[in-house]
Amino acid sequence: MSGAGRRHRTGQDDRPAAVTESFVSETVADILQCHRTGRMTPEATVARSFARIRAHGDPAVFISLREEADAMRTLAALYAQEIARAQETAAIAASEAQEASLPNTLAPDDSPFLQDITSNRISESLSARAQARANVANAEVQRLSLLQIAVFEDLTLLVTDDPLLFLQFASAAETAQDYESAIAAYERYLDLAPNNPNAKQIEERIDALKTISGVATEPSGSGSTGGSDDGSDGE
Repeated sequence: MSGAGRRHRTGQDDRPAAVTESFVSETVADILQCHRTGRMTPEATVARSFARIRAHGDPAVFISLREEADAMRTLAALYAQEIARAQETAAIAASEAQEASLPNTLAPDDSPFLQDITSNRISESLSARAQARANVANAEVQRLSLLQIAVFEDLTLLVTDDPLLFLQFASAAETAQDYESAIAAYERYLDLAPNNPNAKQIEERIDALKTISGVATEPSGSGSTGGSDDGSDGE
C-alpha cells in the first residue's frame, strides 16, 4: 500500500503542521516566482500560499479568506476539465488515424494490384501523424491525472468524512492508473457510506482493480487451517 493509501485509511491529518514548518520562511513573492516559472505545481502553489497565510497568523489582513479545501476542490475540478479535453483530443486523433489507414485494411491479401494502389505514402503519413497526436494527448491525460490525484491526496487530508470526495479520488486515480490509491480511496468510500446503493458495485470494482494490480485477495472463509481438505487434522 502506498503512503497515500495509508494516510487515507488512518485519516490522520499531519499535513498543516508539516507544511507550515517547511514553508514558513517563504514570501508571497517567492511563491509567485516559483509558480510563474513552472517550478511549482498548482497544487503546491495553493498549499504553500495557505501555509504562508497560517504562518503570518493574522487573519484580519484579509477581508474574506476562502477555505483551503474549497480552493483544492476548485483545482481538482479544473484538472477534470482539462483531462476531459485531452481525452476528447486523443479519441478524435485515434479515429482519424484509423480512417486514414482504412484503405489498407480493405484491400484483399490476394490482390497485389489493390494492395499497391491502396497503400500509399499519403495515407500512411496521415495515419502516422494522427496516431502521434493521439499519443501526445494520451500522455497529457496521464500527466494531468497524476497532478489531479496529488490534489486529492491533500484534499482528503483536509476533508476526511466526505464519501463523494473519496469516490472522485478513486475515479481520478483509476484514470492515472494508480490502482493502489484507487483501491484505498474506494475502500475509504465504503467505510464512510457502507449502505450506499452502489456499495456492491464498488466492492466488485475493488476486486477487479486488485486483480489488475496483482494485489492478493483473501477468499471468503479462508481462515487459518492446518488440517486436510476432508476436515481431519492430518493425523
